[in-house]
Amino acid sequence: MIRLIKIYILFLLILVFAGCGFKPIYKTTEGSPNPETYAITFLNDPGYLIKNKVTELYNNSPSQSLYNIHMNAKQGSIPLVTNTDGTVSKYRIEVSFAFDVTESDSKNKIYTDISRGFAEYLVQTSEIETEEKRKQAIEIATQEALQMMSIKIQSNILKSQ
Repeated sequence: MIRLIKIYILFLLILVFAGCGFKPIYKTTEGSPNPETYAITFLNDPGYLIKNKVTELYNNSPSQSLYNIHMNAKQGSIPLVTNTDGTVSKYRIEVSFAFDVTESDSKNKIYTDISRGFAEYLVQTSEIETEEKRKQAIEIATQEALQMMSIKIQSNILKSQ
């Protein structure tokens, strides 16, 4: 009898959780536009590292693309851990993209949003090693911001179609 009640409760729990109505807000799907359908235009100078990372993914010319992304990139550094002597031992890098997506042929604005990426790095004993860690953190934060931007754009373009 107790075993039957446990099975019944388990069945009810599975039924309740299976129909909870969860839908992801941002997701990539098959058939969604790929990075080759976008052309990036920077509204400011983002710096070599960020610009290089963005052009790795979005390297199409505006004439071949379906959509144009007008991007304003910012990079900031925030000290996280300060030693007792006042020196900083850990930093957080934030890369943010404020972007507008427009159709290439009609110039209609489709979507506007902000995407952010974060990474942390520790100050090393050598300035060269610290600079290398900082560059790696910028690249990681840029990659994170690009991934979120790409997912947001693809989700909103699919909604508008």
